Amino acid sequence: MNNLLMYLLQVTVVFSVLYIWYYIFFKHLTFYSLNRAILLIIMPLSFVLPMSQSIVPSITDTLIDVPVFEEISIYTFEQQIITDTIIITNPSINYTLILVCIYILGCLLSIIRRFISIHKLYILKRSSHLHPTNDYTLVISKTSEVFSFFRWIFIPETMVCDPLIIEHEKAHIYYKHSYDMIIYEFYIALFWFNPLMSSYRKSIKSVHEFQADTKVLQHGVTAIEYLQLLANTITPKFQNTIYNYFNNPILKQRIDMITKPSSNNFTKFTYLLLLPICALLLSAFTKPITPILEEIPLSEPFDFVVFDITPPSLFPVQNASKDHITSFFGERRSSAKFKYKAVHGGIDIKAAIGTPVIATADGVIAKATDEGDWGNLIVITHSEGYETWYAHLNGFAVHKNQKVKKGDVIGYVGNTGQSKGPHLHYEVKQHNKRQDPLNYIK
Repeated sequence: MNNLLMYLLQVTVVFSVLYIWYYIFFKHLTFYSLNRAILLIIMPLSFVLPMSQSIVPSITDTLIDVPVFEEISIYTFEQQIITDTIIITNPSINYTLILVCIYILGCLLSIIRRFISIHKLYILKRSSHLHPTNDYTLVISKTSEVFSFFRWIFIPETMVCDPLIIEHEKAHIYYKHSYDMIIYEFYIALFWFNPLMSSYRKSIKSVHEFQADTKVLQHGVTAIEYLQLLANTITPKFQNTIYNYFNNPILKQRIDMITKPSSNNFTKFTYLLLLPICALLLSAFTKPITPILEEIPLSEPFDFVVFDITPPSLFPVQNASKDHITSFFGERRSSAKFKYKAVHGGIDIKAAIGTPVIATADGVIAKATDEGDWGNLIVITHSEGYETWYAHLNGFAVHKNQKVKKGDVIGYVGNTGQSKGPHLHYEVKQHNKRQDPLNYIK
């Protein structure tokens, strides 16, 4: 669920950046077909660009559940055997689940609202008089405005419609604007929480109207005659966002664009500025590669190396020893989160930031990511049910599902997460029970 929310947030960021760029630099240009294409392509780009680092990972066979970080495992005073400890955690509200439910509910309501609008239109059509032609169908209906939807042009029963208005609606049909509206209304339903969606809808509908107005003026109609017709229209109090209306609320913008000189063709080159913007967004979502401070080459191709099934036995920090341990397994401490004593579930090893951390046994990287209070965390699964955990790292030298050999550098000592100073928090588990790492280190 966290991945879903993060992906939705990233899509929203990409969309917002691209749309704001359009609004600032392209909105007032008279290249209506190009503006329409830009506005439509923003939608698929917003989905694709965040996927540059595979935001939603595939499910693997090994699932590691990382609890909220607490460097000390919780024990009551009556407990005597560390390996039989039951870890107590504070119950908390699952805010992620609540947010996902709110998001899904908002999407459903938005989609239902749009289906209701389309359903009402079909009901209106069934009760109307149809006059089909080769290019469109004239629908004489009980409505108060002239509007079009796909190949239907709806006209009020009591209205004598000006031929120019019909030509305007025919232009919407010619450019297939209704297809655009179905696409962007569905997109808006998915991202209903973005405050820019209302402005985005207005921008697309504006471009639609500019295109239709331009096409009417290309048929020998004078601008003065057409402007007079626009001035005589009365904008209705409410309009459905799914349909095309002749007397659209952006009347002033339409008049401005009709009387505005055509933009210089040289300004079309400004649209190329979208390419570096997309490149920057793409790089923003590309996972950076942590520089390797020291690399230990394998003596032979890894795929042909047989795993050593011995338990974790190396000291996890390169060129360090037990003298560098600042907190041992089983030490009783006062926990800030609990009212009673608790026991440390691993060992803490002090070292300078950037000191290489090594795999203590052969295994497979089950997790290599930022885990909140744990900081940058690596979890390695080994044979015989063993796991080793390496927390508070400064960076990674491995990635998820990578096979590693004992002694390979997997990361670097850091001070990330809930850490009070540069060190490595190291744990050994067998069958999900914490063990004293010093019992295994030779």
